[in-house]
Amino acid sequence: MEFAGTISRAGTLATKLFGRSGSLVLSRVLSAAITFGLPLALVRLVDPTGFGTYKQFFLVSTTALLVGQLGLTQSLFYFLPREKESGGSYAAQTFFSLAIIGLLAGFAVYCGAPLLAHFLESPGLLEFRAPLAIYTGGMLAAAPLEASLTSHGRPARAAIAYTLTDFFRAGGMVAAAALLGVPWLFRAAAAVAVLRVFALWTLAVRGGVPFLRPTAQRFRSQLAFALPFAGSAVLWVAQRQFSQYAVSASFNPATFALFAVACFHLQVVDIVYTPMSEVLMVDLAHAQTPSAAAGAFRESVSRLATILFPAAAGAWLLGSTVVPLLFTSTYLAAVPLFLLATVEIPLWVLPVDALLRAEGETRFLLWFSAVRIVVAAVLVLGGIHFFGLAGAIGGSIATEAFSRVCLLTRGCRHLGLGVRAAFDPGGVVRIAVSAAIAAAAAWPLRLFLHRMPMVLASVAVYGAAYVLCCSLFKPRRPAPASVDVSAGRTASAAAA
Repeated sequence: MEFAGTISRAGTLATKLFGRSGSLVLSRVLSAAITFGLPLALVRLVDPTGFGTYKQFFLVSTTALLVGQLGLTQSLFYFLPREKESGGSYAAQTFFSLAIIGLLAGFAVYCGAPLLAHFLESPGLLEFRAPLAIYTGGMLAAAPLEASLTSHGRPARAAIAYTLTDFFRAGGMVAAAALLGVPWLFRAAAAVAVLRVFALWTLAVRGGVPFLRPTAQRFRSQLAFALPFAGSAVLWVAQRQFSQYAVSASFNPATFALFAVACFHLQVVDIVYTPMSEVLMVDLAHAQTPSAAAGAFRESVSRLATILFPAAAGAWLLGSTVVPLLFTSTYLAAVPLFLLATVEIPLWVLPVDALLRAEGETRFLLWFSAVRIVVAAVLVLGGIHFFGLAGAIGGSIATEAFSRVCLLTRGCRHLGLGVRAAFDPGGVVRIAVSAAIAAAAAWPLRLFLHRMPMVLASVAVYGAAYVLCCSLFKPRRPAPASVDVSAGRTASAAAA
C-alpha cells in the first residue's frame, strides 16, 4: 500500500509539472533508469563476447523499429483526435499494416542474419537469429500500442505500457542470463515482444482503443500523411546521428569514447520532449480556434522550460564531478565537452516539429529534413576540421538552433502569431534566471566537499534555491475586482 501511495504521489506531482503528459514523462524517467541499469547488470553476468552480441542485437532491432513504422504509428496522433467517428479505421489500418510489416521484417532479419553477422563481425547474431527475428517483428507489430492509447486520451495507460515493457524486458533478460545462460537472454527479449503484440490486439478486441473496418480512401489519406513523415523521420535520425558517424570516421575509438561520454546526458531531452510533444499534438487537434492552439503551444513551451533549463544548469553545476564519478578519471578530458554539449538542451523547449506535424505539414518536414542534413554536414565536418571534438559538438548545436528557428517561423503561420508572441518570453527568462541563480548558490560547495557528498549537497542546495527563486520571481496576479452593490458598479479592491 505504501508503494502504491508513493507511485500515486509521484504521478500527481508529474501531472502538476507537465500537465496531461506528466504520467508519460514519469514513465520515461523510470524507463531511462531501467535502461541505464540493464547493461550495468549484464556486463557482470555475461562475458565480453556475449555483451557485444547483446549490443549488436539491439542495434539491429532498434534500427528496424525506427525505420519500419513508415510513419503509421505517428499518424495516429494526427487522425485519432480529429476523426471521432472514423478514428477506429485509422487505428485498424495501422495495426494490420504494422503486423504485416513486422512479419516481413522478421523474415528478412532471419534470412539476412548471415550477412548481418558478417558485416558487423558478430557471429552471435547468426546463432541467435530466431530470437532476433521474433523480437524485431514483434516490436514493429506492437509499435502502435502506446500511441493509440495516448491519441485516444489515455496517456496514463500508455505510460504504464511503456514502463512495464522496459521492466519486464530488463528483468527477464537479467534473470534469464543469471539462471539459464546467454541464449535465454535473447529469448526473454523475444518473449516480451510477443506479449506486447498480445496486449495490443487484446485492447483492440475489448474496445480499449478505437477499432473499425479499414477503407481504401482512409488508408490513402493516412499514407499521404505518414509516408512523407516517415521520410523526414529517417532523415532526422540520420541528421541527429551524423556527428557520431563523423567523429567515429575521423578519430580513433578512444577519442570517440570521449565524445560518447560527453553527450550521454542528452537523453534527458528525449525523456521529457517526446511524451510532451505527443500530447501537444493531441491537444492541438482538439483546439477549435487559433488562439486555443496558441495557448496549448505556449503551455507546452513553459512546461518544457520548467524542466530543461534546470536540467542544463544542473549539468553545468555537477558535470565536472559526475563525469569522472560515473566513468572514472580516464574520461576527465570529456568534462569540457560535456559542458559544451549541455548548451543544446535549452534549445528543445520549442516543440515546433510537433506543431507542424499536428498541422499536417509532413511534406514540408520532409524537404526541410533534407536541408538540415546538408547544414549538419557542413557545420559538423567544418567544426571537426577546425576545432576537433568541440567543433563536432558545436556544429550539432548550431544545426539544432538553425532548425528550431526555421521551424518556429513556419509554425507561427498556423498559430496566427509573430515569433515573439508564440511563447511567453518573460516566463521563460524567469525560469532560466532562477536556474542560473540556484546553480550559482550551490557552486561554493565544490570548495569544501568532494565526490558523492558534494553531489548530494549540491543537488539539495540547488533544488531549494531553484524553488525559492521561482516563488520570488513568480508574477503577482492583479488584485481581484470587488462589486459595489449599492452603486451597481465594479471597483477595484484598491479603489475601495
